[in-house]
Amino acid sequence: MNKIITRPEEIGKNEQVLYSGNHYLSVPIIDCQNGSIKNINVVSLSNKALVELKGEANLFTPHFYQEGNEIEIEKIDASKEQYYLPHLDFFLKGGIRVTGRIFTDLKEKGLIYSFESSEEIEISLFFDLKDVCLLRFDSHQVDVKKIIRRDKWLSNPVVNIFSSGVSLALAFGGDKDFEVDDFKEKETLNLKISCQNKNCFYIAVNYDSDGASATLIHLKRKGHSGIYHEFLDWLKKKTIPYPKDPVLETRLNENLFFNYFYSIAKDMESDKYLALTSRSPRYYVSGAFWERDCFLWSLPAVRLVCPQLYQHLVREMILMHSKNPGNHAHYIDGTVLYPGFELDEAASYFILLDNLEDHFFDEALIRALEEVFERIEREYDSRTGLYKTFLLPSDDPAEYPLVTIDNVILWRGFQNLRDILLKKGKIKKAQLINQKIKNIHKGIHKYLVKEIEGKKIFLWSTDGKGNFRLYNDPPGSLGTLCFYRFVDKDDPIFKNTIDYYYSSYYPYYFENARINELACDHHPHTPSGLGLCGSILNPLLSNAALKWLRNANMDYGLLAESFDKDSGEAKTGVGFASGCGYLAYSLHYVLIKEGGGVGINEGSFSRMAKK
Repeated sequence: MNKIITRPEEIGKNEQVLYSGNHYLSVPIIDCQNGSIKNINVVSLSNKALVELKGEANLFTPHFYQEGNEIEIEKIDASKEQYYLPHLDFFLKGGIRVTGRIFTDLKEKGLIYSFESSEEIEISLFFDLKDVCLLRFDSHQVDVKKIIRRDKWLSNPVVNIFSSGVSLALAFGGDKDFEVDDFKEKETLNLKISCQNKNCFYIAVNYDSDGASATLIHLKRKGHSGIYHEFLDWLKKKTIPYPKDPVLETRLNENLFFNYFYSIAKDMESDKYLALTSRSPRYYVSGAFWERDCFLWSLPAVRLVCPQLYQHLVREMILMHSKNPGNHAHYIDGTVLYPGFELDEAASYFILLDNLEDHFFDEALIRALEEVFERIEREYDSRTGLYKTFLLPSDDPAEYPLVTIDNVILWRGFQNLRDILLKKGKIKKAQLINQKIKNIHKGIHKYLVKEIEGKKIFLWSTDGKGNFRLYNDPPGSLGTLCFYRFVDKDDPIFKNTIDYYYSSYYPYYFENARINELACDHHPHTPSGLGLCGSILNPLLSNAALKWLRNANMDYGLLAESFDKDSGEAKTGVGFASGCGYLAYSLHYVLIKEGGGVGINEGSFSRMAKK
């Protein structure tokens, strides 16, 4: 096997962006320097990708005028309202203040850019659609035809976008005093409103021009203020309070809502809900599906926001993706994008099953789970009682195929599967799985525990023949052994394991750094945001990890794949929606579900500090 590691390029300087959107429509990059919208996207199941609309520089750019003269933007203060909605305070030359808000309808296919001005001004929103792309990892340009015309209902401009595989339309309007410059034989639009106090631009999106025009009428009927307050009230209702610590409350909820709207999408063509890594093109593998990311990180956080949607997604995603369990990455329709078996991904189907109601498990779902089990069985090593993997949780090749954390996740998942089969009367299958649970537990303690530096610890991996590796891969951190209930926090082997990896013995531990989270092969110079989540869930490290989190702003409050060990600024993997779900869930689990928080279980980290 050739050990090829695909490392992401480090970010030099991570610029702040705001974002907005609902499950139909994403607005992933709002420029905090000029208030422009760089792009928007919708999901297309038939194209197995996001359909992205981009401008030459920006798709929508605001300009401000008074008596025909453009007013310079001196600065912008950017913030979020209720942990999600973008808020832009424009400071214009001459002392004019303008407040801008960019938001979608909570459920409909529409976007609003609203303004509130301290003086009477004119505002233009320049629309420049340069490229239509299929977004999946990279943006792949599509050859489309664009026709701009006026709609028959409101006489407002409509852009019709179509090709053999893409059909989309945008309709534009304003709350009042809306105009548009002549667009005959042009591919751009200069939309205009006057603003004394409040006004807005409406941007409706749909499958075709008729749908976009009708949606525009609906948005205007509802009104921008009603649409905004409906969304704001929903966010307030769904916000998870943590009054003990406003900083951690902010981190929890910002990551919670970004995950909810950016790792879940509703297909424009069929209204089917889909899951994906991220809808943000800032994330280097956006627009695709990872079982681990969805089942272990994203969906548990979705459940905190909407248990009904969680139940629906669990069922639909298992049925859609179980035909190819454990493959490195899928297209959003469940077909294989990136081959390579990953045991933790296959096992993640069974982790999902905890605490679901009995009626959920009909024959179709049971059959899908049995297919996952059958695929996993092909990796069974009868000599050790353990299961093999080809790739690690970081998606990089395994040096040795029997990996501790993968088998622990499977051990925990098999317990859920066993209990469901018992309830369904499948006694023999349940007994078979129960024996495998025992074999895994025995095999880990026999083959994956070894005395290192005078103390027994859990190894990372082995071939079962005496060769082993000392390593800790952050997306599958050994710190989560307690979370998966394989050990308790007082287990001496677990304590020794954490002490070893978070010490100068381990090359990916930065002893003198401001933030002592671990790096890994995938990003060897920068600590892991995913590893930080694992440490938050680790009762021996949770107190230290919460302190590290305060120092690691990462992607302006959102989780990043990795970050600078001293400044805490993002270095790889920004716009990482499913990873944000992992952080939100981890914080909720430790601060609220378990009733813990700062001050718990400092023992192990204190011992490390003395080394």
